[in-house]
Formats: sequence, C-alpha cells, structure tokens
Amino acid sequence: MSGFADEFLQSIRSPNPKQVFFRSLRSNRRLVFWYASKLVDRASVIETVSCLSKIDQLRKEKKSITFISNHLTYADSHIIETLLIRNGFQDLARHLIHIAGQKTYEMPRRWFTRSLNTIRVYQPKAKIDKDFKKKMNSRALKWGAHLKKHGYSLLVFPEGTRTRKHTRFNPSAANPKTTVYFRNSFVMPLGLMGAEKIMPVGKILQSRGSVKLKMGEPVDHEKLAREFKTASPELTENELRSKLMHEYMTRINALLEPEYRWR
Repeated sequence: MSGFADEFLQSIRSPNPKQVFFRSLRSNRRLVFWYASKLVDRASVIETVSCLSKIDQLRKEKKSITFISNHLTYADSHIIETLLIRNGFQDLARHLIHIAGQKTYEMPRRWFTRSLNTIRVYQPKAKIDKDFKKKMNSRALKWGAHLKKHGYSLLVFPEGTRTRKHTRFNPSAANPKTTVYFRNSFVMPLGLMGAEKIMPVGKILQSRGSVKLKMGEPVDHEKLAREFKTASPELTENELRSKLMHEYMTRINALLEPEYRWR
C-alpha cells in the first residue's frame, strides 16, 4: 500500500521544470489501462497488422523506430497502447515513449500522463522563458535519441495538438522542425479513427467506443531525406524539413477514412 501511496503522490505532484523523461508509474499504469480496456470496445481493430509485425521486427533488430499519428484526443496515447497490448505487442507497448506537450503535465491530466513513458516538450505557445524552452526541448531531443538506442520507440503527434473542432486531419498544423525526432529512424505512419467518440471534446465523462488504427509502411527517414536532397540539391535545411513533413502528412492522410481525411 505504501508503494501505491508513494506513486499516487508522485503522480499528482508538480514535476520539476527541468525534468524531461518520465517513466510510467506502475500503479497509475495498472489502473489507467484497466480503465482504457473497458472504454476501448472489443470491436476495435488494428488494420494491416502485418505492417506492425514488420516494424516490431525492425525494433528487435535494434533499429530505431518513430511512430507518427494524427491526434484526436488526450486519450490517444492510451488508446494506441491498449490496441498494441490487445493484439499481442505488449513488449512494444512497454517500450513506447510518448512525446507529450507541457499541458499534459498539468492537473488533472498529469495523473493519467504518468501511466505512460513520456518525454516532455514545450510547445510554441507555452508561456515560459524562450531560452529555457529552447534548452529543455534540446534536452528532450537528446533523451529521445538516447532512449531509441536502448530499445525504445517514440510516438509523435506532428499536428502538435488535438483536432478540437472537427475530426479532420490538419497537416498544416505540423511543425517541420518535429522531423528532428525522426533522425536515424524508420518512421511508421498511423491513422487513428474513432478515439473522439471515447473522449469527446468539451465533455468530462468518457464513453465506450470502437476504434480503428491503421498502419502504414515503415519509411527509412535518412534514405528518404537523401532521395529528396538528390532530386533537389538546392533545398535549404528548412525546405527539406518541410518537404519531408509534407510527405509524412500525406502518408497519414492516405490511411484515414474519408470523414477524417484532409480535404
């Protein structure tokens, strides 16, 4: 009981502003994923599991993996992990690091966030000192690279925030600088659909719902970057990042059903 109490206090305590990497707390994880398993209907599916098997094999071969997905709710990370666990990829789920914005470390979301392995980043609108934000985001990038070398994979939501007013994907919201997390990785696009039914925007209570997660083909990021640079050697670094991000957003968009797709 003392362990549970200690972890509960740790999960609701305001984190150190300089802390970047947060390991999941065992008690939080057990309770939150028990709850998530009740909310994510058994009719929920992962499509093209063969692509997931392919990326998991690459991970087992010590290759760095970065998953990228559209973003519908604050529960997306938990829903994705629940589907991985349910489909036999427990080890992959345990070794998933979620890139999380500073808002998810505020109360009351903080308690749920601490059920995941996370790296905290400060988003552009974060109301903190710019130099401190730059320093901490640089540290977050180094932590991501370090953890990938030790068998962990990253999950990034390039839109940077949830699609609040509608469910349609918003590629224009993606910051090209986010591609720095893709370096030396195989990038795996994901299309998430139905999560907004479980956690509707503006409502406190969650509802049981059916979710579909569609897997794309893994992309060798460095190979793709070389191909773009060879085809257009005049590209600046920023232009190359924009071109790469556009390609990844196009791939996510293609995985989504029409009502979620960017028009």
